Amino acid sequence: MAEDLNWAIGGEAGDGIDSTGKIFAQALSRAGRHVFTSKDFASRIRGGYTAYKIRTSVDQVQSVVDRLDILVALTQRTIDENLDELHDGSAIIYDGERSWEAEIPENTTPVDVPLKSLAEDAGGAIMRNIVALGAACEITNFDVEYLDESLEKRFGGKGSKIVENNKKAARLGQEYVRENYDFDELGYDLETTDEDYVLLNGNEAIGMGAIAAGCRFYAGYPITPATSIMEYLTGRIEDYGGHVVQAEDELSAINMALGGARAGARAMTATSGAGIDLMTETFGLVATSETPLVICDVQRSGPSTGMPTKQEQGDLNMALYAGHGEVPRFVVTPTTITECFWKTVEAFNLAEKYQTPVFLVSDLAMSVTEQTFPPEAFDMDDVEIDRGKLVEQDEVDEWLDEEGRFRAHAVTDDGVSPRAKPGTIDGAHMSTGLEHDELGRRTEEEGERVEQVDKRNRKVETAKEREEWSYREFGDSDSDNLIISWGSNEGALVEALEYLEEEGTSVRVISVPYIFPRPDLTEEIEAADDTIVVECNATGQFADVLEHDTLTRVKRINKYTGVRFKADELATEITDKLAEEVPAQ
Repeated sequence: MAEDLNWAIGGEAGDGIDSTGKIFAQALSRAGRHVFTSKDFASRIRGGYTAYKIRTSVDQVQSVVDRLDILVALTQRTIDENLDELHDGSAIIYDGERSWEAEIPENTTPVDVPLKSLAEDAGGAIMRNIVALGAACEITNFDVEYLDESLEKRFGGKGSKIVENNKKAARLGQEYVRENYDFDELGYDLETTDEDYVLLNGNEAIGMGAIAAGCRFYAGYPITPATSIMEYLTGRIEDYGGHVVQAEDELSAINMALGGARAGARAMTATSGAGIDLMTETFGLVATSETPLVICDVQRSGPSTGMPTKQEQGDLNMALYAGHGEVPRFVVTPTTITECFWKTVEAFNLAEKYQTPVFLVSDLAMSVTEQTFPPEAFDMDDVEIDRGKLVEQDEVDEWLDEEGRFRAHAVTDDGVSPRAKPGTIDGAHMSTGLEHDELGRRTEEEGERVEQVDKRNRKVETAKEREEWSYREFGDSDSDNLIISWGSNEGALVEALEYLEEEGTSVRVISVPYIFPRPDLTEEIEAADDTIVVECNATGQFADVLEHDTLTRVKRINKYTGVRFKADELATEITDKLAEEVPAQ
């Protein structure tokens, strides 16, 4: 019997695959089981292959693996797409009454269930996926009643009759399998616990972190895969006195967010790579006007329109260097879903403490993955808000010049000037995208130009000294094999350690949540015999940065298929890469 269970449903976009998977994931988490999900969906509203996979265990799971135990196949392509992951103990649930004839692989267990007919008996063919969930519950000896709360949450707004029909559909699927099959030999028995878990994805964690951090204005334009941040905030941020505005495009979105921040609110926008392209013009205005703003980039496959619903980490160079001229900034890259929450809080603090743009860089894999966590992972009592040099009314006088004018861009030792919200008496000032003096007035005087540029850049140097730009570490700290990653690859790497240990390979894993400023990894890389950088892009953008920092060549594992790393796959890649020669200097 497998220590964890891997379940999936697949079909065409528009077949309710996502909602079905979410219902089952919620049921599993409410039964005290850990959950880690993965989604594969086409860049269209209807048609094209789409799938929702769940890995579940009583222990924490942080990655997908190359194994499927139960597959709900609504189309033949679903079976074909997952052939490599099916094994002798796999059960394939399908509807033999459908027009297509399922080609079931040998050595797997076919479970022919009349999904559509049973759904019609329950009240409508649309509930065929729920029938399949009931069938899966019987195969895994999982109490179908755990589905009830998830069904109530999903369909409660449509009335009690719809909810009851769906409950009936699940039970009809369960009863059909019980009466027609015997699955004791498969050995699946989903253990339940009394644990209480929170189930959420990376975008929800970012939205939750924004509210906890005091964000009160969000402007955005819908774009996959960032849209659900705006969806999460809408209807919630209003409860805290905030507002969400859907702009007409990405240019308007970032400029509205900039306006909200200038008005004194903690403000944010979120988009993906194509939207970041359009926002680039405003980056310099944010930095030059010294306005605190959080800009979230949920990466997807590019360039151009690329593959909007596929995974990639190809925007790192843009986050580091986008914008004409020299734009001081911070680049923060959460490595887990919990860090999506905490790094969002930190991003707002950094933005206001240093009055500069902060790029919060996530990716599609993390944005759509639902994962379980204990509630204490998001303890609001641990949230600290630091608004930096936000001037109170009784502090204004010390920042006035001899004529009583507020020096909003005062040259200071740490590079950070005072900031007065509109309405602060004697705090009125002007800021533009033009170079300016301490009062914000346009200037081309050479000395003032140099002073202002140096002042803005000095903020980053101050932050390097004051803040802790650390990394997360796993594995054997004394190993000569060093693996470095950033972003969402952490979970797969942590689980890959188990596979590597089984074959006698020890590695040290460093997961980096800060790209700029970033921790100095020179000593760690020099101490290692082999250094491998893992990332989801073709050219090794972070590997390039590390080679520039340390003047040392590193090995690279790059994946740019549009699919995230899997733990077992990554372990094999690491083993193969360690056997290669170190690149010449």
